Amino acid sequence: MNLVQSFQELVVRGDHQSMIELLKNYEQSRPLSVHEQGWVYWNISDGYALLREPELLYANHRAFFEWGKENLAPEQLHWIVSDSTQALSLSLGNYFDHWMDWYQYACDHAPKLDTNRGVRFESHRAMGGSLWVLERYSEMDSVLENMNQLIQEDETWSNILFARITYNKQRLTKLYHAGDFAGVEALVNETMDLIDEINDGAMPISRKDEVVGSWEDINVSRNSQRDINIALNNLACILTDIERYEESVKLFMQIQERGHHMNSYGFSKWIYSIWKTRGTEAVKDALAVNASYEIADLVKHTPELLEIKG
Repeated sequence: MNLVQSFQELVVRGDHQSMIELLKNYEQSRPLSVHEQGWVYWNISDGYALLREPELLYANHRAFFEWGKENLAPEQLHWIVSDSTQALSLSLGNYFDHWMDWYQYACDHAPKLDTNRGVRFESHRAMGGSLWVLERYSEMDSVLENMNQLIQEDETWSNILFARITYNKQRLTKLYHAGDFAGVEALVNETMDLIDEINDGAMPISRKDEVVGSWEDINVSRNSQRDINIALNNLACILTDIERYEESVKLFMQIQERGHHMNSYGFSKWIYSIWKTRGTEAVKDALAVNASYEIADLVKHTPELLEIKG
């Protein structure tokens, strides 16, 4: 079994510690190319993030940043700050402001090219999503503007639909927490109209899977039906959070009709929106049809569901 196969097997198993050890041993085995070293740094950070080890994550990611400044091509700098799980895990040790500094460095020094538009978008998406989770809404404006400018660069970009859905989702959270409910209403309507115009026939069902964390994996266009389903699922979850329950139920129904299987987090948001709009009996019906989850499994994601437990 070669390195990549061993790595992918450990990722699938969720054996983060063994994955880190595998990559550290690989790093010591021979000189690595720039792309190989970047991939190792990124995934060691990802392992520590998933293990919720902020100190070890910070040490590795700081080294990644310092190495990247010297060794990565400027257009690749956003690779360093492309994952929200890593950013949020740093916040557990009060290191998130370092991530913000690294992000700003990438914004200041990376050229805006069509060949790095994918990774730049992932970087902006990770930062905006992290600020939302951390409830630092007032700091989202500059990130949203970065996203907006990127989307305006090329209307024919293959990732444009995924980018617009994601951008609108993050704008909705900002507007909601700013109390701009008229703005929320207008943007929800605009976004639902955009979704109604989706042409699945113009998209592949899925795209080639790259090795997790590699440059090719991060600097990607998410232009398959599977990618769009994920974007719609994430939007539907946000619609629940901002109390747009009717639209949330509608969108969750659409993505299920498109063949998307919801995880327990998304399912909990769907059930909550059903409860808020259709009542307890409708929740029971939805649970009966979708037997994968029980209310007891869902309350860790949406504690409000405790009110209808049993």
